[in-house]
Amino acid sequence: MPKINIVGMVVLCLAVFAGAAVLALRSTPKRVETPRVGRLIRLLADTDPDLRREAELELKELGKKAEPALKEAAEGSDPVVAERARAILGLKVPSKEKTSEVATTPEPPIRLTLQFASAPRRPGDAVHYYLRLHNNTKDPVAVARRRHGDRHDYRGFGFFERIDAEGRLVEIADPSPVDEDSEVEVVTLAPGELIDMFPGAGLLAIGARGTYRVRYVYDATETGAYRGKLTSAHHPGKPLPRERLESNSLTITTP
Repeated sequence: MPKINIVGMVVLCLAVFAGAAVLALRSTPKRVETPRVGRLIRLLADTDPDLRREAELELKELGKKAEPALKEAAEGSDPVVAERARAILGLKVPSKEKTSEVATTPEPPIRLTLQFASAPRRPGDAVHYYLRLHNNTKDPVAVARRRHGDRHDYRGFGFFERIDAEGRLVEIADPSPVDEDSEVEVVTLAPGELIDMFPGAGLLAIGARGTYRVRYVYDATETGAYRGKLTSAHHPGKPLPRERLESNSLTITTP
């Protein structure tokens, strides 16, 4: 009889341990594709609305795989990411934090618009583009440019960025010639006025096979060439905001 009790106790212990293991496995959230989920969550705060929408769709498609990271982001310190994470999870947004898409991403007062006029046939091909700067403020603003006789070129104060499907960002060079010895001046852009950043269509080499999003950045930060020139020039216009002014991003495929 004692032997039977011992056997029964062993079986009972094994059953308890097995049940605890099952419960532990069930309660542990699966942290699947953490790098990908983290990249998508960071894109929820990107200035490009298309990139934000694509990130939201991918996170929704991942479903429960993305839930742990989304819940963490929903409680994070970044209010924009937190709000969009809660929206994806279907959680109620506190009334004091509720904002519409228009309220959170208003049209910038200084806007850059990028348009491609051609597509590459191979990696080495340069595409034609149009780049324009719009002053949507009620004040004249100061813009730096290079002067080539009767022609003006504003590109020397910014750069293009190429973003791949994994969110990796690379600066790409504009192959159009820039005369470094040309005169640099600061001019005034009137309220409601727009200018072509490059006279006619510029040329841009994407540089690699694949599908990318491309945008232009006019660097008006403290370390940019624009801010350095602005401090040494006299002009009636207001300075541009001390930030990176990003254009809309366009999708382009290099065969």
